[in-house]
Amino acid sequence: MSLTSSDYIQIIVAIIYAVALFYTVITFKRSKELDQIRITETIFNDLRQLDRELSTLPSSSQDDQGKKELYSRILNTVDWLSFLINTKVITDRRMIAYMKPTLIQYYQDTFVQNMLADESYSNSYHQFKKLYQRMKLD
Repeated sequence: MSLTSSDYIQIIVAIIYAVALFYTVITFKRSKELDQIRITETIFNDLRQLDRELSTLPSSSQDDQGKKELYSRILNTVDWLSFLINTKVITDRRMIAYMKPTLIQYYQDTFVQNMLADESYSNSYHQFKKLYQRMKLD
């Protein structure tokens, strides 16, 4: 049985489709990674800005309410990031591993030391608590 020119064309077209499909999958995967990077970059820019605002507050106890508000904004931002990780919007294991020490530090330094004692905040930040517990086990 010999192949006709039509058969050769079909083989070539099938190869082209396979290459195009492979390229599409790779492009989609890369696009998803870039979206995750953009999301985390935006969140960490917000956290840096909030940390700067916190550092400008005087260390006197007169401005405790201002500090509480900033701590709350920081923890809301971290809770949002935790939600994105917990719901698998952010799935890149390398990024999560990179953020892990920072998130643990926010939990211990910001949440436990400054907010946990305040009963009005003790039932907040469920996503952050859930992520922290999971990270502690890893």
